[in-house]
Amino acid sequence: MTNGLKKEDSAALKGLAVLLLIFHHCYRLADRIERYQVDLCGLTTEQLVAIAECCKICVAIFAFVSGYGLMYGYSAKMKNKEKYAVSEWISGHLLSTMSGFWFTAAVSYLIYFGLGLKDPSKWGETFYERGFAVFADILGISRLLETESLNGAWWYMSAAFVFIILLPLLDGTIEKFGGIFCIAVIFLLPRILGIGFQGGSKPYSFLLIFVAGMLCCKYNFFQKLHEYRRKKLKFICLSALLCAGFFLYHKIDLKIFWEFRYALVPFLLILFCVEYLFRITPVSLFLQYLGKHSMNIWLVHTFVRDSLGKYVFALKKFWLIPVAVLVISLGISYCLDFLKKITGYQKLIRLLKKKVTEHYAVRE
Repeated sequence: MTNGLKKEDSAALKGLAVLLLIFHHCYRLADRIERYQVDLCGLTTEQLVAIAECCKICVAIFAFVSGYGLMYGYSAKMKNKEKYAVSEWISGHLLSTMSGFWFTAAVSYLIYFGLGLKDPSKWGETFYERGFAVFADILGISRLLETESLNGAWWYMSAAFVFIILLPLLDGTIEKFGGIFCIAVIFLLPRILGIGFQGGSKPYSFLLIFVAGMLCCKYNFFQKLHEYRRKKLKFICLSALLCAGFFLYHKIDLKIFWEFRYALVPFLLILFCVEYLFRITPVSLFLQYLGKHSMNIWLVHTFVRDSLGKYVFALKKFWLIPVAVLVISLGISYCLDFLKKITGYQKLIRLLKKKVTEHYAVRE
């Protein structure tokens, strides 16, 4: 895939998503802006909240990159058509994806409970119920089990879990019936069943963009887009569609057509960034750098916003506050990576991955 979505582009997309994520979580609520008397530099509170709401597309960017990356690995694995290839792939990727979360979640619980920053007494009526809630949260499946969580932003781990489990089924559906059929089913199913919009923190709301990532990988879409000869027309069309998408972002009812915000607009932004923005080398390198730390930053940034709120929001300027949250989160990310190394956690995960591979090799 010389002209496709390179690893560098995927990393840059994750870096972009992290920037949008932090801005979204800093300003999506008007009362936080008013409570800390943030200097809006000429904007109104309503305008800043509207911009922050647009930044919710960060989740869709993560889902798209996940769909593309998982599909790439799955396609390579299935070329051999081994008997237990699907089971091995699911097990390996669950371990690889979730293990990056487990360490940070465990450390977070140790700090919060150790310092008495969180009271788990309301997480269940009995000690076992509370213990189960903590265990489920550290595993990353609290949203699936509808148990309490230390950090509301961690809900996406449940989505990642679901996406990995569903990918072989989705790929099989695409192979048998085609990508358009798969997209149509995802679009129509909640409307036919009458369940409607599932909410902004439910896996199904981002399933369409996840499948879009799969399809772009499967059919090498980015190479075809890059090789399209009418360069000026491509730029004009992408720019116009993206501008129209953001113009209509708050005008289209989320509960009726949530795919517009959570799939269509993010997809257009991804295309524009990969085709044009990431060709600006300094921008791409900076976003790739952030992308390498994206998971850790995502897991801890709301802790920084809340626990250090009186310090970061003391900076007052609306543009400077997210920068402070980013810098502190980045510093914590380096600390977490260092702890993973000196505690032997990375070696443990590599050993577990090896054991999984050997287990399925023996079964063959």
